[in-house]
Amino acid sequence: MNDQRVILHVDLNSFFATAEQQANPALRNKCVGIIKAVSRSCLIATSIEAKKLGIKTGMAVAEAKKLSPGIILVPADFEKYEDITYRFIKICKTYSPMCEVFSLDECFIDVTETEKFFGGAVNIALAIKDRLRNEIGDYMSCSVGISENKLLAKLASSKIKADGLFVIDRAIALDILNDTNLMDVCGLGWGLYNHLMAQGLSSFAKIRAKSPEFLRREFGPFWSMHLYNISRGIDNSPVFSYFEIADAKSVSRTYTTHRNLYRKDEIKRLIRNLCEEASAKARRMGMAGRYIGFGLRGGPARHRYAQAFAGGGDSFYGHRTLKTYICDGKTLFDICCNIIKDWFGEYVRFCGVTLGMLTKTNYLPTPLFPADRRRQELTSTIDLINQRFGDYTIFPCQLLGMEIIRPEVTGYFGDKKYQLEYKQD
Repeated sequence: MNDQRVILHVDLNSFFATAEQQANPALRNKCVGIIKAVSRSCLIATSIEAKKLGIKTGMAVAEAKKLSPGIILVPADFEKYEDITYRFIKICKTYSPMCEVFSLDECFIDVTETEKFFGGAVNIALAIKDRLRNEIGDYMSCSVGISENKLLAKLASSKIKADGLFVIDRAIALDILNDTNLMDVCGLGWGLYNHLMAQGLSSFAKIRAKSPEFLRREFGPFWSMHLYNISRGIDNSPVFSYFEIADAKSVSRTYTTHRNLYRKDEIKRLIRNLCEEASAKARRMGMAGRYIGFGLRGGPARHRYAQAFAGGGDSFYGHRTLKTYICDGKTLFDICCNIIKDWFGEYVRFCGVTLGMLTKTNYLPTPLFPADRRRQELTSTIDLINQRFGDYTIFPCQLLGMEIIRPEVTGYFGDKKYQLEYKQD
């Protein structure tokens, strides 16, 4: 591969579950399922041992218990996973400045120009595995794929689970693709898969056998080119350093409650909590927004904008576009309350807040009125305290008496610019 790029895809094995097994040795070698919180009925992650029994992420707890009555359910600890993720990223960045965080537990590393300093790509992969165990935990493991592009590197990392190392070079790329299920390749979703199956194109070999004209006729210009490339293992997309991630256009926070919220004070506390988080993210990035989006699910509702949603009940979404920019939680909360002032739902089960049309605050004029300047100074002081001592060290009194919903790391890094750049300084 001397004349090609050299890309590593590093994937932490069964990340959430393994992190819990690392922290609690009593869980090791056990069938473990991670749930969002106590009483949740869906698995968001499973251990290697559970996967061997056919228990998969997204499976209902009741279904998992049929396969393994003794499955151990552990509530997710997102602060723990966040800490491990940043330490994992720090290790990967050691070997190249071109390190792209693909998700919470995955990194692409372009070592084309740097592998010579570390004895080659395979040595880098082995070093990452050793450092993961020595610096994060002896039970932590990862699978590493090596190839000439991101598509094949990610495919390679999936070939040996767990703690695998697999290299796909140009000589064997087509053979590997021929033996790979269509849905096991990144970049091919269910809609495209179903269309392919309807055409009898059940393998990459069959896709390659079709002419470009046939593919264009059946799939259109964009998808035909995509299929042409993916079936041949062609991928020219670069590995981006996280410093190259574009500034965020919006920040948001959604939350599904453990139970139906009937009381207005409970609902407003939930809204205020999410507004505080979304606005704090914007401020940490030095940004403010003037688009506010707000959504609820509950029911049954009486509102001209309410719509039925899957599972029963009703959903509502509204928005406002302001003439001025905001970035404080109280103002965002007040606007959200104004958006839903005509909502008469019996209960709420889901809430989502978005602050969009973001711009850098250093482009904005200094507040004109003394009260606004004092509020800005007070908010800045609170931010400094919370950054030093932890989220919600200081919080609005409206949140007293409730279990505060804290920021969590999602499976694919929501608000990636915030998560990767601003939370590491």
